[in-house]
Amino acid sequence: MVSKKVVGGIVAIIVIAAIIGSIALIYTPTPSGEQVTLMFGFTPNVGYAPFYTAAAKGFYAEEGLNVSFQYSKEEADMIKQIAVGKAEFGYAGDNAVIIARVQGMPLVAIQRIIQKNLFGIYSTKNITEPKDLIGKKIALSGPMSTPTIILKIIFNELNMSFDEIEPLYVGGAVISTHLSGDADAYATYLPLKIIGESISGKKMNEISASDYTTLGRTYTITSEKMINEHPDIVRKFVRATQRGLEYAVLHPEEAVDAFIKYNPDAAEKRQLHLAIWKAMAERGFDRDAQGNPIFHLPSEDDWAEKQEQMYEAGAIDKKIDINKLFTDEFVKDIIYS
Repeated sequence: MVSKKVVGGIVAIIVIAAIIGSIALIYTPTPSGEQVTLMFGFTPNVGYAPFYTAAAKGFYAEEGLNVSFQYSKEEADMIKQIAVGKAEFGYAGDNAVIIARVQGMPLVAIQRIIQKNLFGIYSTKNITEPKDLIGKKIALSGPMSTPTIILKIIFNELNMSFDEIEPLYVGGAVISTHLSGDADAYATYLPLKIIGESISGKKMNEISASDYTTLGRTYTITSEKMINEHPDIVRKFVRATQRGLEYAVLHPEEAVDAFIKYNPDAAEKRQLHLAIWKAMAERGFDRDAQGNPIFHLPSEDDWAEKQEQMYEAGAIDKKIDINKLFTDEFVKDIIYS
């Protein structure tokens, strides 16, 4: 069991992350070019490195775009802001896009960013496969959070019941709840595995969600109105972002420096941020024979299967036309040029 002192250290890291977010809630560059806003659903973190890299390397500026970064406390709020036109672009998971469309919000995934599902269930205990979770306490951020939805999907795929575990909904305290001994495991996104290992000094056992579902990939998103009225701006933004994505995956050190450029307080934890981005770049992308990352189109995902899994997990109460969820219009020629 981890001491209260260690748990306090965990809380300190969470507080540092919150401070970074509160200082950099809005980043607006020197006015020049076409002004657009990119909104994120959480406080600043190194997972947004492709976008920071595109800005730091001047890729947006070369397209004549002046991109501001804004942050929301909740992904759902960010989704609503994109839907009503208060921001031109956003960054969200596939499940958020599906939920938004089911709720009638005209959002579209226009570019796949993290190519693979990076969610999992982590534990310092001998928990290595889903059946090991039966009868155990699992720390989750919330009853409708992405990790909870994915965990339910895993159980459904294996004909197991979510009722066979004891979920603990603890918000952002999933790591500390596990390391203090109050939970046997925690389900979350890969970066929180890296943070948990950094704090505890122990290697986490992992049940990788990617073995059971593709749900959990991330996308640049925009509104149908933006696509219809300003396709030229959408194309420029996607083109610059793709350059930033490719550069960030191949140059992790520079990607982290780009993140720190727009979030200076993150410099104190640079090595931790670097470890997180390296893990995301390594596991979030397939590579070709030369080691170059492979990028896919949004249409190459099985959105019908994702939607069906979410429906069976109770995350949505109806299904919609999957062709409304994505478009390849702006990224296809970039990837395959």
